Amino acid sequence: MKLNLAGYIAGRLVLIILLLIAPWTLLPTAAADARPAKATWRARDNAALAWDDPIQALNEGKRHYNEANFEKAQILLQPLLGVPSLPKEAMCDVADYLALTYYAQDQEVKACEAFEKTLQKMQNYKPGESCWPYQGLMNCYYAAARRLGLPLPEKLPTQIKTIAIIDFDNNAIDDAARYTNLGKALAKIIITDFKVIGDLRVVEREQLQFLLNELKVQSSTVDGQPVFDKSTTAQLGKMLGAQSFVFGSFTRLGKVFRIDARLVVTETGEIFKTEAVEGKPDKAFDLAKSLTLKICKDLGVAIKAVENNKLNAMAKTEIPLEAVAFYGDAIAKANREDYKEAYKNLEAALSLAPDFQKARDMLKVIRPFVIRMG
Repeated sequence: MKLNLAGYIAGRLVLIILLLIAPWTLLPTAAADARPAKATWRARDNAALAWDDPIQALNEGKRHYNEANFEKAQILLQPLLGVPSLPKEAMCDVADYLALTYYAQDQEVKACEAFEKTLQKMQNYKPGESCWPYQGLMNCYYAAARRLGLPLPEKLPTQIKTIAIIDFDNNAIDDAARYTNLGKALAKIIITDFKVIGDLRVVEREQLQFLLNELKVQSSTVDGQPVFDKSTTAQLGKMLGAQSFVFGSFTRLGKVFRIDARLVVTETGEIFKTEAVEGKPDKAFDLAKSLTLKICKDLGVAIKAVENNKLNAMAKTEIPLEAVAFYGDAIAKANREDYKEAYKNLEAALSLAPDFQKARDMLKVIRPFVIRMG
């Protein structure tokens, strides 16, 4: 009887102890379950900063990217795609830099997914200047837009005309080999000028190249001018939403630099206007502005005073033609993913023209890839 009583008392004591301990044992689980989903999520993703201060997280991610620490940048940037409070401009930056970190690590599928998620939230999103030197990355963007059924040429008011500019052909007489890729630089400069015009939309070189690759079109030349057959011109124009193409060439002879352009109706493939400008070789930006104004006049596009002032400011830049040629070489090398050589070309351009802002901007953009390559 005593044993039974002792056993009974011992059993009761154990039960009391368990009852006292159990709630404390369960508390951490209950507390964890009671935490906001946001806190659990950010702990899981190792990026608390994304919720606590998304702008700081973005800036830290960009800093890591610029230092070629792509993995660290990725950890900070990935959660930001899910932060609804981010301003539109910041969300565009997140998409740009996250896609860049994926592309830098040969993760093109993930880059496409980052673009796709962003386009689902903002259908008018376009990658910024940090992405354009990377044709492969831009192809990811266009492919993502196509998967979502978004039109590559965005719908615009009817009064806004659209043109596409083909890289200019090299007809230089003096030192022609040196200017092999100058046409790429000229096209880029002229596209930048056209972007200033509010009533005119210009197709980006990267978008044009994406569609050319899809169509497997290679431009041929007649008398040094790049041409497409009429059916290809019409097909490409329809895909781009462009009413006109600008084909052209340049010539360097002594101290004279000349740019010729032909405006072609995409629907018929017929030339409806030709223009030419010429001047000193270090006046490429001024000549580009003059050509832009002439083409706008031919298209019946009015230039507003504020737009004209911007064009004049851009045209003041005096850059040696050799520096512009190095810039064109850099574009060509970057298209082939030869970033080290592209970087060298940009350094050469800046050694000739320290104020060449386009070259400096591109140098900054591709530097992380060069650092990572070692």
